[in-house]
Amino acid sequence: MSTWDEVVSAALVGVRTRPIDVDGADPLIGEHFTAKKAEPAVLCLQIAALTAAARAATGCEIVSATAIPEMPDDPRPPISPLAAAYAERALTLSPGMAQWCLQRLATSGLRPPAPMLPDLLRRTARSAHVRPAITVIAGSRGRWLARHAPELNAVLDDDAALPATDDLDDSDWTHGELADRTAYLTALRERDPDAARELLASGWATESGTDRELLLPILSRRLSTNDEEFLERALDDRRAKVRAGAAQILDHLDGSEHRQRLITAATALLELDTQRRSLARHHIVRVTLSTAPDPTLARDGISLTAPRSIGVGRHVLTQLVSRIPPRTWEKHFELSPDEIVAAIDADEIGLIHGLCTAAVAFSDSRWATALLAQRKALPMVVSIAERQVVIDTFATLTHERQLVALRALPSPWPDALARSAFNAVLKMVASQETIPRGPATWFDMMATGLPATDIWRATVDAARETYPVVTTQLATLAESLRIRSVLDRELE
Repeated sequence: MSTWDEVVSAALVGVRTRPIDVDGADPLIGEHFTAKKAEPAVLCLQIAALTAAARAATGCEIVSATAIPEMPDDPRPPISPLAAAYAERALTLSPGMAQWCLQRLATSGLRPPAPMLPDLLRRTARSAHVRPAITVIAGSRGRWLARHAPELNAVLDDDAALPATDDLDDSDWTHGELADRTAYLTALRERDPDAARELLASGWATESGTDRELLLPILSRRLSTNDEEFLERALDDRRAKVRAGAAQILDHLDGSEHRQRLITAATALLELDTQRRSLARHHIVRVTLSTAPDPTLARDGISLTAPRSIGVGRHVLTQLVSRIPPRTWEKHFELSPDEIVAAIDADEIGLIHGLCTAAVAFSDSRWATALLAQRKALPMVVSIAERQVVIDTFATLTHERQLVALRALPSPWPDALARSAFNAVLKMVASQETIPRGPATWFDMMATGLPATDIWRATVDAARETYPVVTTQLATLAESLRIRSVLDRELE
């Protein structure tokens, strides 16, 4: 059977089993039927052919459409074709290079070519952390495209922008969706902190649990002692996440009764023992773990149920210390951070981990730096420790701490640090037949951390012969350095 026969056969399936009614046919074509009592198949084909001819003769159906507004002008100078080509390659090379490229484009003040915009906008649907940079890069044309091409699912920072504080619409709060109400309350908090708190408090009893949970954190902005009474009431909320949120906000309110309750509970577990040895004083921080913690601590957000393998006493101590500003202990013990850390036994893991968490939570670089001396300190302290100390001691840090340091230190790294990091990762793979997972992360960070110089590109290329297990990674690293060098020059 020919293709035509197959098409006709398929089109006429079932035609012979039911009559064809031509009484309602358009008179213009009805008069051309050869025989109204012809075979149903013949009649069906005649109707189809004549209808198609009539439609072709009269033209297509008119469809009304509204033209979209023209794309707005973007006055920024354009990115050069060379820079655009290298940027597109950087965006696909590795996650680290993609993030570096976006930040570099955002600070360049240049306009990307139109063909690059769809890919940039699609990225905002997948990753929230790239939205601020892409919003700047895309500019007015990107916002125009995002509005008129919803299939891109673009989410720009403009979409979450706060309403102008001089132009707040009360209906956003009274009748808006949760996102509208959140934006309204945030803007009001920035303009008038007390008014925002009173507005939230006025309808607190009628808010849903979800809304209470998501609206309460707004009070962490421009926090003051005026907020304490309301937050204390929220500690008794029927929803657990609301209670926890209120406690976390109160953690950062200096002079609050909540803070004092935590300090009182923690100081009851810690004692400074001062002994004289020769002409020097020797300090020891003695820890007493409670086997039956005060149940009222639960109201202040302290969990009284310990994970397996961790006693409840240690669990409670870690939480208490982690939620108190570390500077508190300087006044309490009348010692410096270095002296206090030196007085803590390495086996007091609960206390050490609590201090590490507190140092990060309260952004205390002095305490983070002091805690570097504790071998059981959490690696997180490296991220806020004094930068020069981290750089100077990098080679002596554990691999885990080194990884945290490289993530926290701004790039490109100083040459000595770059050399130390490069040698460290090569040492990891020197005796490996396949590349371990850890070094892969290091290579991604080195793509933006190593200086983008000819010397470093030559160094990376030379290592490919000595370390064949990472030939691909080193080739990608060398390409990253070349791309950064070109983009730095082109985007000036």
